Amino acid sequence: MAGWLGRRRQRQRRKKTRHRKTKRAKDVRGDFISSMPDEILHHILSFTVTISAIRTSALSRRWRHLWRELTSLYIHDFGPQARGINQILTHYTAPKIMSFHLGIYNDNHSTAQINSWIEFAMSRRVQDLSLTFFNHRKYTFPDFFNLSSSIEQLSVKLRDRHMIPGATVSWESLRNLSLRRCRIRDESIVKIISGCPKLEFLALYYCALFNCLDLSKSLSLTRLEMKHHPWLSRSTKIIAPNIHYLRLKTSDTCNLVDVSSLTEAYLDIGIDGNFSFSVDYLLTMVLKMIAKLQNVERLTVSKTVLQILSVAEIRRFPFRVLRVQTLIVKIKFVRSAIPGTAWLLQNSPGLKKLIVHTTDKGRMMDDKYVGSYLNSQGLKLDKYWRLKYGAFPTSCETYSMRSKDSTWKLLASFIECLLRNTKMLETLVVWLGGSDFNAKWFKGLLRMVPTLSDNTNVSIMLKLSNC
Repeated sequence: MAGWLGRRRQRQRRKKTRHRKTKRAKDVRGDFISSMPDEILHHILSFTVTISAIRTSALSRRWRHLWRELTSLYIHDFGPQARGINQILTHYTAPKIMSFHLGIYNDNHSTAQINSWIEFAMSRRVQDLSLTFFNHRKYTFPDFFNLSSSIEQLSVKLRDRHMIPGATVSWESLRNLSLRRCRIRDESIVKIISGCPKLEFLALYYCALFNCLDLSKSLSLTRLEMKHHPWLSRSTKIIAPNIHYLRLKTSDTCNLVDVSSLTEAYLDIGIDGNFSFSVDYLLTMVLKMIAKLQNVERLTVSKTVLQILSVAEIRRFPFRVLRVQTLIVKIKFVRSAIPGTAWLLQNSPGLKKLIVHTTDKGRMMDDKYVGSYLNSQGLKLDKYWRLKYGAFPTSCETYSMRSKDSTWKLLASFIECLLRNTKMLETLVVWLGGSDFNAKWFKGLLRMVPTLSDNTNVSIMLKLSNC
């Protein structure tokens, strides 16, 4: 009996020893995390939503109060309601906020509550302020919101409601301004621009109501991005003689009155409804835009723009020579996009680099709409195609065939078409995207490249964008 009790005590002692060793190892790991500087831990927590950062206070004593001194706060009302947000801001102790993101998705907060949250961030001299109002339809910004010397980056999402600034706007340090789904009038834009002497970047995404975007008095503004919704768009004039970069996606009349300093542009046309009813209107608009972009050095065009330019080519519209040195085209292998691509190349004699992104994503016009319009003008797309490109595949179904030989021949014919229409080209980069190209086929396509560049000085690179 005594021997059995002795062996039992030994087993218990060994078990306790193993437990102490395990606990000691955990403590060592815990000490390692706790020994990290506050700056590193704050940096880690800055990538999380604030409510998640607060939950880390249960990890250990070292983490208990770390969230209170974060320089970035990301607060939304999915979880905490007004009371929870007030408690978070009450316990926050950092003297300065670098970024403050506030998302209001419920309509049960009073205007006074929302104003107090925005005022809290501005009182801590916030630099990056982002405000999203999804359902709060009665909210209007207070006057103090329009006066700030610390905000450098401002993003406002209003969900199709008016943004009416007060009598005075003074954002002295603001460099980047992004407005999304705001209904904003011409006089409001004038107030905002005049109150931002350091503004460098302006983004207007799906905004409405303004007729003229006059940026001529903003000498520091060099980058402009605009996107229009088909049902929110209206005829808009753009006067921006000082901008160097323009990214424009529109489905309605956009008149580029003065963009004389542009060096880089991205042009995309959104299509809504039956193309054959609006082709003349789109054709006129695109040709006017391209004429205003004739001095840019880097130009990117979408699939729809290429289709519209194809119509201009077949109808033999006059076209100004471009000074583009780098051209980027987003294309799908359909008949109605190839002539426009060739036309751009022919009218860009100084082109040195061509980047082609093939993709089956995104909306574009169907060939039958283009063919229907050309038939109404007494022209035949099939006849033009046979005369111009001969045996080049005549339907978009060829692109989606699973035959390896068909895909290679299609790509080879397309590249040869590009090379025939350029003179000074030095580099051709083709990004193969979509579901029709995979890594196995890609190796075979690479072996095809030397056969295409034997008689030219063009460097050809094929890249697979979905790997």
